[in-house]
Amino acid sequence: MSNANLKELLSKAIVQFEAGQLSLVSLTKTIENAGSAIEAIPYNMVSELRSIVSSLKIEPGYEEEECVSDSGQALAKFKDWLLRVPN
Repeated sequence: MSNANLKELLSKAIVQFEAGQLSLVSLTKTIENAGSAIEAIPYNMVSELRSIVSSLKIEPGYEEEECVSDSGQALAKFKDWLLRVPN
């Protein structure tokens, strides 16, 4: 699958999440799986993606503990990251 196709898949997953049609856990798995398949990106972007995925993975735990959660911040970072991925 090309980077352009992976970016489209990820963009659609974000739209589904924001529309309440996809859970945060499912979105995180999609980002982790499709993101790891993206090719020709520098190591710093790989590290940045790992950090974003880690942040998204702990968000459900915050909600379970009734703590303040801000998945929006991690999602905003991911959207910015996705814009920088080459096609």
